[in-house]
Amino acid sequence: MRRIISSCAAFVLVAGCAGTATDTGVTDVAEPADCAPVTSTDLNTEDGWLGLIDQSPENVSVLIDDGRGRVVEHRPEDPQVLASAVKVVHLAAYSRAVAGGALDPDEQVPLTDWERWYVPGTDGGAHPEALKRLGIANDGIGATDPSSTVRLDDMVTAMIQESDNAVPDYLRHRLGDQAIVDAAAAGGWDDFEVPSLAGTFLALFAPSVAVGDPWDVANKWAFDSQFRADVNNAVVIPSYDAQAAGLESTFAKGSARELNGIYRALADGSFGDGSDLALSKLEYQQPPEGVLGLGFKGGSFPGVLTQAFELRREDGSTATAVWLIDGLDADRYQAATAGLVHEQALIIDAMNSASGDSGSGGDSGSSDGSGLSALDRIACVV
Repeated sequence: MRRIISSCAAFVLVAGCAGTATDTGVTDVAEPADCAPVTSTDLNTEDGWLGLIDQSPENVSVLIDDGRGRVVEHRPEDPQVLASAVKVVHLAAYSRAVAGGALDPDEQVPLTDWERWYVPGTDGGAHPEALKRLGIANDGIGATDPSSTVRLDDMVTAMIQESDNAVPDYLRHRLGDQAIVDAAAAGGWDDFEVPSLAGTFLALFAPSVAVGDPWDVANKWAFDSQFRADVNNAVVIPSYDAQAAGLESTFAKGSARELNGIYRALADGSFGDGSDLALSKLEYQQPPEGVLGLGFKGGSFPGVLTQAFELRREDGSTATAVWLIDGLDADRYQAATAGLVHEQALIIDAMNSASGDSGSGGDSGSSDGSGLSALDRIACVV
């Protein structure tokens, strides 16, 4: 199948006001008195990302909880397409299964069993990049020796680090839907709708043959060679707008609050058995100075960018953040993916800002000279 779109998550690049108490004891951050209008549309700056919230409030959901009693939120209950950010639920289910003895992380999985769930050209090159990192010979599309094996735990790292799309469906096949639904519920997310990456993209790009329930379609792709041939002969590349509309209408959704709940449960241990293993996969990058761990999983589909973080401090406190965006036209989407590092830096600073300061280093003042913390700057526009 020809290269189609990028659905992989961008890699996180770690950047070096009084409220009113709610009934839960959390403090919602009131809009600071010295807010200034944010008019920037330049997504290569933090102000541009703030401006995106202000200019398209109906397309953005934000929930940032600094773990010190301060929360900023905007449309936290509204469901939006999560793209690959949803894979944290599959990670949670895997970690729970390992903790319970249902899966062995050292199991050697035939590459054929991994790649049967892989739809080439729909992941922005994530799968071959994962093979390369794992030292598995490949031709830029798939493994050159499908009969060889890979450690199950290494497959799961590919789901998080490169955002491999085949692993979530593989785990769904191995664990069953209920195990994934139960893992979501353990993080406070009820009625989770288990998505199929393969089924969704097959229906989008071969609608004449990939008909029916996405999971049924994915299983046909995985186990029916004639169906694979039929799909490859029926591929039609939709326009960007058609891709965005199709994914918006078909892919599983979730709210910022639901996704944030998974991260908080894993980070503070309330998820239960498997929390530590899941965190070890999310926290694969060097955290900022003074931070014990920083975990992340984001995602991107045409029109959609999603970010979700957890941050654990040495004092035992935990911050979480979710920032969901949809409705981006092609030009804005391209600009957003190019400037993603600025959004991520803003989120991390907001998670770890002390009251009255900005940035993970605890220095007073802000990077834009406003004197407001990153959390307060976001509070100004939500």
